[in-house]
Amino acid sequence: MFRRAAAVLAAAAVAATLGVQPAQAISTNKDKKFLVVYNNNIENLAGCDGNYAKFIAYLKKQKKSPDIFAVQQISNAKQLATFTKRLSDELPGSYKGIIAVSNPGSMGYTSGCKVKKNQQTNAIIYRTGRLTPEKTVKWRSLAPYHYADGPCQELYGSYKSSQDRVVNVAVRFHDNVAGKDVTVAAVHWPTNTWSGPRCAAQNMRATNSVVEKLGGKVKIVAGDMNARKGEAGWWTKARTTYKYRDVVWDSACAPKTKTKKANTCPDSTSTNGDRRIDYLLTKGGHTTTNVATISNAAVGGKYSGHQALRAYVKY
Repeated sequence: MFRRAAAVLAAAAVAATLGVQPAQAISTNKDKKFLVVYNNNIENLAGCDGNYAKFIAYLKKQKKSPDIFAVQQISNAKQLATFTKRLSDELPGSYKGIIAVSNPGSMGYTSGCKVKKNQQTNAIIYRTGRLTPEKTVKWRSLAPYHYADGPCQELYGSYKSSQDRVVNVAVRFHDNVAGKDVTVAAVHWPTNTWSGPRCAAQNMRATNSVVEKLGGKVKIVAGDMNARKGEAGWWTKARTTYKYRDVVWDSACAPKTKTKKANTCPDSTSTNGDRRIDYLLTKGGHTTTNVATISNAAVGGKYSGHQALRAYVKY
């Protein structure tokens, strides 16, 4: 033990002499002023890539490990347990997850990837040393039942295709470090195949209703909305009526001056192909920092191509 300590001290002394700073090891977040939040449609990790190794390698290079990780289209409770165990084993901190549907129904097909993706739902992963769950709510997203026809309604299985991937989950946590409550929602709204974007405004209204009832100092909505910000007016209502911040828009897209207009975000903020359909929305707190749209080149992802989001969400 003494030899190992001496070797470490000697290496540090050499690094200091050469003017080289040793790499900073990742640590848990002990700052009561903010939470480290990630969001990702994890189908791209549990599909062709399968073992999550590249994303975890990316996380290890960051200064702080996640406090919250909202995920969409994870297969089932077994796969969630596998992922949280990997996070607990390889990152500082211990992780658990709360899933929308423990054993989702079949989507009616089998993926050609290494891991079958015929089961899909959503979940919230949290660091147990920081957060304690207090109350959980689950609800279904809305879409026309027969694709483009009919009103927006709860979308259940049809044509032998389970829609458990649109069962959302929201949890109110107690932050044991800050001494405050925070509510987090992981959502997945229906795809364009089901004319989902047409119901985006109703799904935003339903999401906000759940989050407001759960309460908390800060409220976070993270997910794959499958809708651009201009579709059905949902994004405008989220910002003006429900008072959410779109952390990516605010950090990378919004006009810097009153006279300068910004109609689109840069290509680097697209989360699926050339579209921005994954969002991290917050309200009730102060600004966010360390906002990033994480490229697939950094974390892998050959199946669905969704890019992850990160932000430090301040109280």
